[in-house]
Amino acid sequence: MSEQRIDKTWHADATVRHESTEQTYQRCLVMAGGGFRFGYYLGIYAACQERGKIPDVILASCGAAIAGTIIHHLPDNAQRLAWLTSPQMHTFWRGLQANPEKSLLKAIGGVARRALFANDVKRIPDLFQDYLFDIPAVLPLPDNANYSGAPDLAIVAGRLLFSKSEVGQLRGKRKLYAETIFSNQRVTNLLESMSSPLASPEWKHSAVASQLLFETQTPVADAVRASIADMYYFRCHQIGEHHYLGGVLDLFPIEIARKLGREVIMERKGLYNKFIDLPALRLVLGVHGNQRLHKVFQQQADYWVDTADMEQALVKHQISKQLFWLRNRLALRIPERHEDFVEMINLQWQYGYRKAMSAFNAK
Repeated sequence: MSEQRIDKTWHADATVRHESTEQTYQRCLVMAGGGFRFGYYLGIYAACQERGKIPDVILASCGAAIAGTIIHHLPDNAQRLAWLTSPQMHTFWRGLQANPEKSLLKAIGGVARRALFANDVKRIPDLFQDYLFDIPAVLPLPDNANYSGAPDLAIVAGRLLFSKSEVGQLRGKRKLYAETIFSNQRVTNLLESMSSPLASPEWKHSAVASQLLFETQTPVADAVRASIADMYYFRCHQIGEHHYLGGVLDLFPIEIARKLGREVIMERKGLYNKFIDLPALRLVLGVHGNQRLHKVFQQQADYWVDTADMEQALVKHQISKQLFWLRNRLALRIPERHEDFVEMINLQWQYGYRKAMSAFNAK
């Protein structure tokens, strides 16, 4: 396996493989985040194949954008799992380093302030410097080879509508982000008339603009980096003159999925943590995360894959935060041995496969 940066953009022949660039897809698989456990999406996809539910488009956000890209570029399950468990991928995750400007006490203080004083994004947040971990420069992703039958890929991120010099200013009623879809022209044609679900009037404090933006010429690796730039965890990612917040902006894009595909496969995840996740979402996006989740669960999906117990089920060799009190530092606990890393990914794969098979069997 060679480690390469994807320098090409979305498949140039995407419109050739379909009768029309405006034709709705048969089936959309939503890959919604997953944190450091996104390997379970390869298991979900394998179950889709086994049960004849292969998606022709994948809608991915955050860490799931990595899994979606691997599926998009590699033709069989063995190759996909081998790539995700490769020494290069292990080295990449081991290369995540704590922000040297963010001490342990500063990190804990930031969490406490957000939990105690959470409000609906009154000031422009610092997504440029207020983060915990640096991501290595090069993601070890497959190159842009095409294979017959590959699902199309759409990746969710959020473009910042403010500059570094505006951080800390009062927001007023200003919109701070534009939901952005990185994909091909067919996806763009299907979605160009819709508004961002996060701009709905029911989210009256939302900082997300109504208009969806589309990028069809961005290198896939950049799209993935933009999508995994989770607020307060990683620095926002720059592409050209723009900076991007991660797919957390619209982590459960069921409305977009229903616009893309006649059939939708979606996760039913657990609720956000009320001390860490919910305050961050309110301060950055102006949206109550669990209210948004309940709204998602009220909508129609053809198959719901129940992953609400993921954190409890996938605890072995997991990637987690580690506190070094004496050194006043925060770090990530990542399996040191490659064989433990492989076991961790295999457990994720099996979990996803098992959960998806249960969803299909329930129909």
